[in-house]
Amino acid sequence: MGVNSLRGVEEGTLVAAQPIGLCQIALSVRDLQRTHAWYRQVFGFLPAGGTRLFRGPLTSRVQGLPGVISTCWWLVDQQDFFQLEMFEFKRPEVKPLPPDWRPCDVGYSMVGFHVADFDAALARLEKAHIRHIAPPLGRNGTRRVCVRDPEGVLLEIMEDDPGEPGASHRPRPELPVATRFITVSVPDMERSRRFFVETLGLPEAKDVALHLPEHEALWGLPGARRRSSLLWAGDRLIELVEYIDPVGRPWPEGHRISDQGILNIALGFRDKKLFDAVYRRCVSAGYRGNWRPFNLGAWSVVYLNDDQGFSVELLFVRSWYDGRMGFRPKKG
Repeated sequence: MGVNSLRGVEEGTLVAAQPIGLCQIALSVRDLQRTHAWYRQVFGFLPAGGTRLFRGPLTSRVQGLPGVISTCWWLVDQQDFFQLEMFEFKRPEVKPLPPDWRPCDVGYSMVGFHVADFDAALARLEKAHIRHIAPPLGRNGTRRVCVRDPEGVLLEIMEDDPGEPGASHRPRPELPVATRFITVSVPDMERSRRFFVETLGLPEAKDVALHLPEHEALWGLPGARRRSSLLWAGDRLIELVEYIDPVGRPWPEGHRISDQGILNIALGFRDKKLFDAVYRRCVSAGYRGNWRPFNLGAWSVVYLNDDQGFSVELLFVRSWYDGRMGFRPKKG
């Protein structure tokens, strides 16, 4: 099942089936204006507003960052209730992505985009002077290529779309891009599955072959060996990967989510009762948030941490408030 739900999360309680989707991929960038413009020009994302309110003591509690001061801008693609979120942190100091970073190193490692016109996307990348990490792989209709964005974030561009039959309507089909997956390089697959599958309740995507061994060359790891689990988060995918060879390096000493690169992901909820139930289930399983859930009526948020250092945000938003939260294009 691609529409995942949590049932019976508390004794005597039955939570109706509701989708828990990957609704956000957040990036910490050093040049917000340049990077935001790059995604618009190269891929066709649309601006969806932003805010300077993510700062001060309350935000520090939610994000677990001391004295935080940031500016945040959003981008949307074809899909409903999904955004790329970009933070430019003034405080705390942002550590740059290590120049020798590898996709097998522990952390959120890669974002996958389906593009409507693969050749046009390659042409825009060439115009932007972006080089491929390796030549494209695949026959026409299934071609793929990997590049780095201006911040060093690894992106895979796919001609095919690993969606689920019967997936929800996409409100902006005229846009040339849809974000389809996030890859997570984990140190211990069983512990990651305990969090994402057993506790959060994300179902396995058993009928999808997102990556094959030959694809490792696309991101510069030809011949690499790994274990993987592929999960549905709504109609989008979360790929958990544990590298056997080469073994990934652990988080850098003093790592914070504000460090340059992929900051975290958010799982989105339309049902407040389900949001609360999933949060309670995580706490009961031993996973803690930076702070308690912050509730503002139209939306609620909590940043959770698993036992391997990964930040996962739970975000509830009432659909009528989507425009204020950056889930709809900004008019004008």
